[in-house]
Amino acid sequence: MSDTGALDVAKAFEEYVFRRFGAPSLIRHDRDPRFMSEVFQAFAELMQSRSRATLSYRPHANGQQERSVKTMVQTVRAYVEDPPQADWDDIAEKLVHAINNSRDSTRRETPFYLVHGWDARQPRVAHDNQIRNTAL
Repeated sequence: MSDTGALDVAKAFEEYVFRRFGAPSLIRHDRDPRFMSEVFQAFAELMQSRSRATLSYRPHANGQQERSVKTMVQTVRAYVEDPPQADWDDIAEKLVHAINNSRDSTRRETPFYLVHGWDARQPRVAHDNQIRNTAL
């Protein structure tokens, strides 16, 4: 996002979250001024979503999100450090795909499954299915 004012954040939320998944019952966020703004609060109210801010200076209050960020940072760092990679931004979608299709130790499902209700077909599974269909 080139602009990151409260209205821009609300528009991005509407485009990338609401249109794809519907209105969430709860929006948990840090105390970023864009989420605390009247604009975003009015937007959340229009969606009939509760807006809840975590405690200031208490990252563990939103542990799930903090863990997600830590996982993403570790994943990107592992790729770009050894050997050094200058094109890490070109593979960002592949990293997101890998994370979205990795089992969550708490929920014992992949994020993809939790959103869609089915597991994403992986190349090996597609290959195995092709072999089975050919054998029939």
